[in-house]
This record gives sequence, C-alpha cells and structure tokens, in this order.
Amino acid sequence: MMHRRENDTIILKVEDGEDVLETLGRIAEFYRVESGTIQWGIGMLHDIEIGYFNGKEYEKKKYDESAEIVSFHGSIAANDPRFHIHTSFAGRDHAVHGGHLFSAKVGPLLEVEIHVVNTIRISREINKKSGLKEISIQ
Repeated sequence: MMHRRENDTIILKVEDGEDVLETLGRIAEFYRVESGTIQWGIGMLHDIEIGYFNGKEYEKKKYDESAEIVSFHGSIAANDPRFHIHTSFAGRDHAVHGGHLFSAKVGPLLEVEIHVVNTIRISREINKKSGLKEISIQ
C-alpha cells in the first residue's frame, strides 16, 4: 500500500489481495480521519459483496470474478459504520452491477482519493422511520 496526505486530501494505492474496507479503516486511523468523503476510486475488485436496500433490509449479492470499477464513492463517519460506500463495476461481459459495498478484495490495484473534513463532524444515527443508520452532520 502507498499513501500520502497533502492538506485535506489523501491519495491511496491499495495493493492486490488487500481487503478494501479494512485498508480504508487503517488509513483513516493512520491519518486520524474522523469525518470525510471518498471522492473517487478506480481499479479492479473481486470477491465483491454489494447490497440493495429494499425499504426494509439489504438484499445482498456476491460476485467472485474480477471486475473493473465504474464508480466508487462515499462518506466516512466518526462512528460505526465508518464507511458508507457505493460502487458499480463491470465484468468481462461489460454488464454493470452496483450497490452498497459490504466487502471486496483488491485485484490487482485500487486507487482512491479521500477528502478529510475538519470542521464538520459526520456521524451515523438510527432513523426510526427508515431503520437505517443515517448521516448526521454537526
């Protein structure tokens, strides 16, 4: 893994085989990121688990094959869940799938830009109406 920070921007290159969410968690800890956004990500993933929220719960689906990232963005909160990431990806057949990212491995690489938010605190709180841990901005 390679990473650098300049002001409020972190650029990160994640290596083959690394777990996406674990690696992002280590970077957030290393740079003491409490709140922020994931601006973009490019590269390839495999062993992907995504979800679609049907209004009551997430319908999860797994994709084992390698896939090219089409979009990758989200938020970083001070409490759990730390990351709320949506991704879309295309396989060899060029069909695109996407949703809420639950897990994935990198292969062969993932490049990410994180924007650190310093004066706004992002946290997640249960919304009684939706049942989801939704963003709270302070």
